[in-house]
Amino acid sequence: MNDQNAIKKPNILMIYPDELRADAIGCNGNSVIKTPYFDRLAEEGVRFEKAFTSFPLCTPFRSSLFTGKYAHATGCGANHVRINFDQEFLPQMLKDSGYQTGYIGKWHLDGGSKPGFIPSDRRLGFDHFVGFNRGHYYMNAIYFKDTDQPYHCPRYEPDFQTDHIIEFMDNALKKDPQQPFFGFICYGAPHFPMNMPDYYKNLYSPEEIPLPPGTADPELQQKVIADLTRDNFPLASGSWGEGTEHHGSLESEQAVREYMAMYYGMVANVDHNIGRILNWLDRKGIADDTMVIVVSDHGDMAGQHGYYCRTKKTAYAAAAQVPLLIRYPKRFPKNRTISSLVDASVDTMPTILEALGIDIPNAVHGISYLPLLEGSSDVTRTELRYEIIKQTAGEERFPVPERGIRTNEYLYVRTEKRRKLLINLIEDPFELNNLVDREEYFELMAEFDNNIDDHMRKTGDRWDIEIVVPPSDYTTHEEGVRLLADLHARAIVEL
Repeated sequence: MNDQNAIKKPNILMIYPDELRADAIGCNGNSVIKTPYFDRLAEEGVRFEKAFTSFPLCTPFRSSLFTGKYAHATGCGANHVRINFDQEFLPQMLKDSGYQTGYIGKWHLDGGSKPGFIPSDRRLGFDHFVGFNRGHYYMNAIYFKDTDQPYHCPRYEPDFQTDHIIEFMDNALKKDPQQPFFGFICYGAPHFPMNMPDYYKNLYSPEEIPLPPGTADPELQQKVIADLTRDNFPLASGSWGEGTEHHGSLESEQAVREYMAMYYGMVANVDHNIGRILNWLDRKGIADDTMVIVVSDHGDMAGQHGYYCRTKKTAYAAAAQVPLLIRYPKRFPKNRTISSLVDASVDTMPTILEALGIDIPNAVHGISYLPLLEGSSDVTRTELRYEIIKQTAGEERFPVPERGIRTNEYLYVRTEKRRKLLINLIEDPFELNNLVDREEYFELMAEFDNNIDDHMRKTGDRWDIEIVVPPSDYTTHEEGVRLLADLHARAIVEL
């Protein structure tokens, strides 16, 4: 028998806080925020300092995480799109390999319904399910537990969601301690809105929040508006961009500080709940047998680069860089920092499969970073991809699609018809100076153009791909509030 198959496969626990900036946790260099449990994972595992997502948006990232494919190939090139079921999914593959599977939290792969019940045949292989399709009602949440009976817990959402992931893991151990589990929890926090208990809301003072250069810069805002106008983006009166209708704008340094102080409070609560999970693993004696993965789908621009509304759909590191921490004491060396580029969205699925000795599907675009985790290699990638797909309707419209490439030295973004952004990351780590019009870089950009064209051909990508939204089942924020009241009337209350 193969040695790999003779060893019990590890439990896998994936923890996914929505919209968590890479620089908003202590172990990634933030000296203000206190995140002892994120930091503990970094000390006891592997920390990636250059993890990015190829499509910084909720639904596209999730689709890539579960398929290992770029969003243009998953059918989910925008939010609120139901995923194409005719492909192979990580949770189903793990279930077929003997794993008990359970999902807790926000799903966002089943169209536009809000909150939205997910039937068992649309859960991609997760048997146990406690959650909803869309949400962000942190203090008044409705969720479903395997059936379409609504439930309500009056406590803060991340707190009771943590109860549910612990309950799933505990039940899995009781059912068969030799059968591994794959548990997945997606916290809505620290994604807007800033609804949380007052303790967390007031935990940080706006005055102590560090702001990167180029935050709430009116000169940069004018450049961004001019650039969007050049591409015929529709600009709303007074503000513009993704989600401005209820996200608002951050048009001053003080507004950003106040927003980020509350954001840090939400991160602190997520850290607290991660601590509850890690301590539970310790008490059960299974910490060494459990691969814990912490990752997010994207960051939050938070007023940087002239993007005064809280957009994510840009290639800047503020949006595209994500935290990635992995701990598996039995196999991966501890307290290691990986400086190689990795794409957390498409590379994570093949990494897990390779670690378990499961064949990686041919359709997967990602590259396993298992050699980085095991210390047998220092580099798996020298370049990363960026894509935003055409979307001409909805709050998150993006009528002129973009493709790009990130290396250790440069960030380059183009549309089909023009070059849009070139940053020298060595000389300009805060990504403030656009060199796209500098003649001395024309030859380099021509090489990048050829590289992007070649990659698009190889992966079946096209400039004319368009995602049509909103879907027929789309629930607006206002409609969701009304629906929530109806669901509360027949919900089972859990304390």
